[in-house]
Amino acid sequence: MKKVVCFLILLCAAFTYGADALKPAGKAVKLAPLQEYTVLLPAKPAEQDLFASEQLVKYLKEMTGVALTVKNEPFNGKGNVISIGETALAKKNNIPQVTAQTYRLDCRGKDLFIKGSVYGVIAFLEEDLGIRWYRKDESPYIPKKSASDLMVVPREYTPVFDMREPIFDEAWHHTEWGAFNRLQPYSYFFNIPAKMGGGISNSKFFIHTYDEVIPAKKYYDKHPDIFPLINGKRHRSTQYDGQLCYTNPKVADIFTEELEKAIQERPGSRLFSVSQNDNNNSFCECETCKKLIAEDGLSGAAICLANNVAERLAKKYPDIRISTLAYNETQNIPTVTRPSDNTVIFYAPIRQRAMALQYLPWEDVEIIMNQVNAWTKFTKHFHIWDYVNTPRIVPFPNFDVVDRNFALWAKCGVKGVLLESAEYNMNSLGALKSWVFTKKLWNPAWNMDLLIEEFIDGTYGKSAPEMKEYVAIQRNCWKRFYANRRPGDSIKFTDTEIKRMQELLENAYKKTPNAKIASELCCFYAMGLTVCTTKNVAQYEKALTRVKELLKKHNLVYNTNKKRNEAILSDWESQLADVKKGNNIPLYCEDSVILKDRDLPGGVIKFVEDKGAYSGKAARQVRKTDWRVQWNFKKLVAAVPKPSVYVARFRLKPELKKVYSPEDNICSLHLWRAGIKGVQGRYIKYKELKSKDYQFIDVFKVYMFTNAVSGYF
Repeated sequence: MKKVVCFLILLCAAFTYGADALKPAGKAVKLAPLQEYTVLLPAKPAEQDLFASEQLVKYLKEMTGVALTVKNEPFNGKGNVISIGETALAKKNNIPQVTAQTYRLDCRGKDLFIKGSVYGVIAFLEEDLGIRWYRKDESPYIPKKSASDLMVVPREYTPVFDMREPIFDEAWHHTEWGAFNRLQPYSYFFNIPAKMGGGISNSKFFIHTYDEVIPAKKYYDKHPDIFPLINGKRHRSTQYDGQLCYTNPKVADIFTEELEKAIQERPGSRLFSVSQNDNNNSFCECETCKKLIAEDGLSGAAICLANNVAERLAKKYPDIRISTLAYNETQNIPTVTRPSDNTVIFYAPIRQRAMALQYLPWEDVEIIMNQVNAWTKFTKHFHIWDYVNTPRIVPFPNFDVVDRNFALWAKCGVKGVLLESAEYNMNSLGALKSWVFTKKLWNPAWNMDLLIEEFIDGTYGKSAPEMKEYVAIQRNCWKRFYANRRPGDSIKFTDTEIKRMQELLENAYKKTPNAKIASELCCFYAMGLTVCTTKNVAQYEKALTRVKELLKKHNLVYNTNKKRNEAILSDWESQLADVKKGNNIPLYCEDSVILKDRDLPGGVIKFVEDKGAYSGKAARQVRKTDWRVQWNFKKLVAAVPKPSVYVARFRLKPELKKVYSPEDNICSLHLWRAGIKGVQGRYIKYKELKSKDYQFIDVFKVYMFTNAVSGYF
């Protein structure tokens, strides 16, 4: 009987607490009964000391029922103290001071000394006492403890990264969650003030600020010379077309003036951005810029402008830092211009983190490693911006990729990390990733497996076993992909894995039919709604019906933008309707796949009504420049059997204003695959046109050698 009782107690304890991923290493010290303590603050406590003491009192009362008293020095009361901040008592006991974001927990007898007040108090509450705040949409988990059973591990810790931010829908816009999880954001998405442990940024000038600070609509008419000279004319730049004149002193003057206003409006902010607009039209052909770019590249020009602003502001605000981007055309280090002591390089290798490349750790991407190694030797402050989720609502198993990257970034001396996820309202496992990645941002040495296990145990309740297996299937799929990776490969779940994941989620939902599992089900089903064919129409309709049912029942949306959310559902419904009513497009065979959805660069081409086009609209050139239409592989790989060979062809109609030579190129079709150097394809010549009406051009064969290929036509 005793054995049975003991077994039940152990089983209950394991189920209640699960993994303790944040347990501090070292010998724990038992504190006196909590009611014997007074919280002691300096005679003139800092804002962080006051906030830290409030958090300590609040959480300890909820945990133990004991409400501690807070006193300022001098203090001559009886009993023990929990000293927060730079108290005289701490100095008397030779407790070392801490700087920046370091915290220290120290014991002298039964007195507890907490330095680095906010981070120290949170470390005590979270790591020693087991309080957790897993999800921003749920309350913190506060275990009940006896006031006589509190332990602490004396230690000191400095976070590896000075700046720490996960841009996930499931994390941002929640100041309290971000503060408790010890984020130090670069952006304004969390708005954590200095008193709560933040304060590095929180400014309105975060990224891509040329147009934000110096918009053409405000400055162009009176100061056209501060905008880039392109083809002999000053260009009216916008966020998505053009930059500034990098070397005109007026540009640095205006930036300095505007940033000084922002500093006065937000005196806690310490980091501001002087960074390029989000486009690749980056040249300025004025004499000074042209010479600088020829000698030092576009990165040298961008750093030159950032340095000029940083040096102007440093005269009055020596602790203010200015960030600028190493992004697209500015990723390579310059040969001459070095970042100043107050300039931060923000490295964002977007081209090398596209699609399938996101499944590779940074160390496997040669361009990234060459640039990181060069930048870390070249600059004092090096931050990175990584892309950790594709803009799509499907399972995306990148836990192990990001885990490896954390180790690499720490090894390379990276000072700040921002992780950008998909900007959807429902990311697959978004809440899990938000918490796990946030913990890794604070301490890259914490174990990924334990973090995942603990989050699932702490948030999914009875459905935790199913959710653990669901995550494990995804991680194992990534490991299989990585072990057998080839250039251009991406991840593709097997039919067996898809069936099992569906079973697990549906079983989990039956146990606990809540919104978070419903959300995961919707993300999972979205994977099967990529393309509808005559072969899968029944299965497609069943999945779509299930998604719409879950969305309605739990008031869920795929995107907070109403138009984008409606567009997602409309696309799926229209695909189903097209297949049901039959398709009038000539097909080679029943496995033919029609790619109608096109990405079009703005201002270069437009859609025009055309009855001869199968979709009713044709893409037409509107400028005398090269232009393009782009199709993603995602619908193709969702439908085709593998391995297989496909003929790539497209349909066009010539509307020519002059006669061309038969050997002239009319257009081309190329394919690009993430991870493969160069492009593949061919040009179509005018002699291949057989009529003046619409006609198909067979361009090349596509060998689908893997069920995980990704890319664009």
